[in-house]
Parts: sequence; structure tokens; C-alpha cells
Amino acid sequence: MIWGLAIKSAWSRRLGLSFVVLSVAVSAMLVLSVFQLRQDARQSFSQAVSGVDLMVGPRGSASEFLLYTVFQLGRPSRNVQASHLETLENMPGVAWAVPLQLGDRYREAPVWGTSSAFFDVFRVQQQPLVFARGRAFAQPSADNRSAVFELVLGASVASRYRHQLGDQIVLTHGDGGELAARHEQTPFKVVGVLAPTGGSIDRAVLVSVQGFEAMHVGWGVMPLGSGSRMASVQKDLLADMPVDALKSNSLTAILVGLQDRSRIFQVRRQIENTTTEPLMAVLPGVTLDELWQVLSVAENTLLLVGLVVSLASLMSVAALMLAGLSARRREFAILRAVGLSPGAMMRLVMLETAAVALVGLLLGLLAQQLGLMLAADWLRQAMGVAVRVWSIPTDAWLALGAMLLTAVVIAGIPAWRAYRWSLSDGLSAPQA
Repeated sequence: MIWGLAIKSAWSRRLGLSFVVLSVAVSAMLVLSVFQLRQDARQSFSQAVSGVDLMVGPRGSASEFLLYTVFQLGRPSRNVQASHLETLENMPGVAWAVPLQLGDRYREAPVWGTSSAFFDVFRVQQQPLVFARGRAFAQPSADNRSAVFELVLGASVASRYRHQLGDQIVLTHGDGGELAARHEQTPFKVVGVLAPTGGSIDRAVLVSVQGFEAMHVGWGVMPLGSGSRMASVQKDLLADMPVDALKSNSLTAILVGLQDRSRIFQVRRQIENTTTEPLMAVLPGVTLDELWQVLSVAENTLLLVGLVVSLASLMSVAALMLAGLSARRREFAILRAVGLSPGAMMRLVMLETAAVALVGLLLGLLAQQLGLMLAADWLRQAMGVAVRVWSIPTDAWLALGAMLLTAVVIAGIPAWRAYRWSLSDGLSAPQA
């Protein structure tokens, strides 16, 4: 009986209640989005280099080095000598070591110079790299000189610029600004496109270290004459230069995988103490955890704003109920006259208020998940965040429960007001 009365009463006031439901839904969307995006962003960033045990670079800020190397955020650090790569490959306990060279771009996508072994050892979300089309670039050699100018595209780059296998691509020197020089004389051929991973590699262009070095052959001294003469000089230099000579003197970073992860601190100490150049070996997971601790203030601020908005929307439910009580006095009086007890009338008002809040919370939950589903591809391509629809954190469920409980408590205000009204208050004429 109470449920039926509550539904019919709410339906008679559906226009006003619909705006309250919408307000509660928006606040629920905000709170749920903060919780879920925080969880998914943390997991996506922490798993972006899940197959890498150590990242070796110049001694300095570990967080700045990691952000620039993996996510191309912030300022570039100093390079390390390329000779350390062979030293690390032969170090006891090291399973593999691959180079990483940064500095050039293709439009807005960073160019990663590395080796062909990178595609065998690199992991994202604990999963190996998979090719949607084509293959990895071959390791350049004297017998396979054309491999110098082979190129692999990340999934987002290929999709955004609609590239296909066999396309010729010209890369840009430096950060890719409007005034940046283009490597017109050394075009690359697309030989592979990676499947989407949700990591920063989706937004990258990968070439061999030899190809990266070949783009800059002859750039040390600018000859007199036109740009076409510069291109001709570079072409002649490359034609006479053996592939083995295309070696970089420095690297942005060296990615290291270990045979036994239990020895990670031992190998780290060995790298930092036994080399001739001051290096640091960064643990990606630990460094990202430290970074999240720094960002926790901003996260908590966003969460606090969401909770305050939620509280305000729930209070609006109680305010609407209170404002409508005067118009419902005769309704309550009739209900009392037909036998509805004061306690039942109180439960009726509380049930109406709680039902409005519950419908708003459920609507907000559905809208939030639908929004994430529609924005999943954009979030993965633009921000590198792999969103898992309907993977709602426990904290988010607790927040929804707390919001519903708050709505029930707030509903006690109009319910108590209705409880105190007498039968004559509704039937008698209002007093001036």
C-alpha cells in the first residue's frame, strides 16, 4: 500500500521531481567518474611499461625522466652514452637491454628509435605487442640496408592519419613545431601497424636506432647553398656510409629486463655504482607510485568537490519535499482520515524521498557507464587511459551507498514535519 501511494504521489509531481532526479544523477556521475577514472588511469599508467624492470638514464629526477621517456611529458633530460647498452647486455642478471632514442616527431606523434628486439620484450597491460597489420622493422645490416628506413606505427597514429602499409612518411626534427625542419631526404616506409594496447606506444612512431641516426647524418655542418644541395650532400653521405657506422653516440634511455626480479635491487645498485658515467636505474612501478602520491592532493580535491555537489543535490530533494508539503496538507489529511497512521505517513514521505534519490543514483550510474563506453576509444587514444566499463571500484559503490543513506537521513526532515501535522490542520481553513 505504501509503495503504491508513494509511486502515485511522485507521478503526480513528476515535472518538479524530474529536475531533482536529474540533479542527483549529475552529481552521481561526477563522483563515480572521479573514482573510476582515478582507478583506470593509475592502472593504465602503471601497466604502460609492465615488461620493463629497470629504465636506465642520466642521474636526476626519476619522475621527470620516467614521464618524458614513457609518456613524452615534460622536458627532455640529458642523454646517456650509447656504449652503456653493451655493458648492460653483458651484465650478470640482465636478460635483455634495448635502446630508446627520442627527439623527433611525426606531426604530433613522438618518434621512438629502438631495436627490433623491442617488439619481443616490451609489454603493455602485461600483454605482448601484437601487429594488426604487417610486421616489425627488420634489424638493419649490410645485407639488408633498406631496413634502415622501415617504420612501425602505433594504433592511434595509423588510425588518425589513415596510413596503410607501404606509405612513405617524412619525419620532423625536434618537437615538430611549425618552424621545425623536416627530414625530406630520408622518408620512411610503413611496414607494420600495432594493435591497440591502451599505452603510450599507441601514439608513437617506431624506427630503428640506425634509421634515427640516418636522419641526422650531415646535420653537424650546414653546407652553403640551397636546401636541395643539403639533401644531395646527405644522400651522398648515406650512400657511402656502411650500416655499421650508423650508430648513435648517445641514447635517451635504456630499457632493461632481468632474469630474476628478486635481484632487481642488486642489479640496480650495480648499474648505479660501477659505471663510469653517473646513471640512475629507475623502477617504473615505484616511481609511478611516488608520482601518484604527489597527485593525490588534486585527486582528493576533485573528489571533495564531487561529494559536496552530491550533498547539495540531495539537500535539494529534501527542500523540494518540504516546499511541497503545504500543497499536500489536504492529501495527508485525507490519508489520515481513511486510516493512515502518523507513522505510516512518515514512512510514506521518507520512501518518496529515498525513491527519488535512488532513481537519480541509478540513472547517474547508467549514464556514467554509457559515457565511458562512448569515450573509451578517445580516452585510450588521446590520454592513454584504458577504461574498463562496469569495472566500478569498491570505493565508488561505498560512495553510492553513502549518498543513498544520506538521502534517507535527509528525508527525515520533511517526514517528521508531516508526522506532526494533525488531521484538523489539513481539513480546517488556513489561518491568516
